[in-house]
Amino acid sequence: MNRSTQKRTTQDWIDHFRWNGSVAMRIPWHIGPDLTDADRAAIAHSIQIFQLGENSEGRHLMRYAKEWAARTGDTAYPEAIRMLIGEEQRHANVLGRFMEMNNIARLKHGSSDRIFWQARNFLGNLEISISVLVTAEIIAKIYYPTLRDATASIVLREICEQIHREEIAHVEFQTQQLARIRRGRAPYAIWATRLLHRMLFYPTLIIVAMSHRKAMRRASLSQWQFVSRCRREFLRDLAAMEPRRHSSMKSSAKQPNPQPLPSREG
Repeated sequence: MNRSTQKRTTQDWIDHFRWNGSVAMRIPWHIGPDLTDADRAAIAHSIQIFQLGENSEGRHLMRYAKEWAARTGDTAYPEAIRMLIGEEQRHANVLGRFMEMNNIARLKHGSSDRIFWQARNFLGNLEISISVLVTAEIIAKIYYPTLRDATASIVLREICEQIHREEIAHVEFQTQQLARIRRGRAPYAIWATRLLHRMLFYPTLIIVAMSHRKAMRRASLSQWQFVSRCRREFLRDLAAMEPRRHSSMKSSAKQPNPQPLPSREG
């Protein structure tokens, strides 16, 4: 996977989210319900879980973002987070529309969703909240291509392609922010932080792999292959959270003529 080495400011991310919002989610709804019975049986529960997970009001995250802005002077950060949350809610809405069109009921709540909500708000700070969020997004970078390959639905395949591209950008945005938060932290503290993130990521990954195995089989992907691909992504993104990778990055200073983020293949 090619990864951008350009250091992006918070304002660059706002510009990206604004640009992406103007072109994203142009779904061929006119095709109508195109999910076969066999595909529905394989992916229905899987898509229900992910649709629920994408749907979050983000109130606590917005509060932490405002606290960060007040403490650091990065006044653009709450707006960037608001736009990030908006993209996640758009994912939930588009998946929900597809589900309704193909007679798949929405879930009102789920055990994994509650666990993530509690983990994001444990101790109530920005670092923990976005560490939990980026954990889900890293897995999503592998999940959506898997879901795409599990069905012949033209509509769902296009939805998965677009969400996948957006999740790639979300992870880059979040890893850069984590690197900023951890700047100046002692090496032993960085080591402990990385260990704690591993302790969060791997049990989460195992739960996801077990919960979505029917969709994986439909995509001709074993649980071990799914876990291996997610692990590879996690290790790359964990390295991107290193403060030294972004030592010269400013939080909100405007760079001239920011360009849209390049799409990257997972």
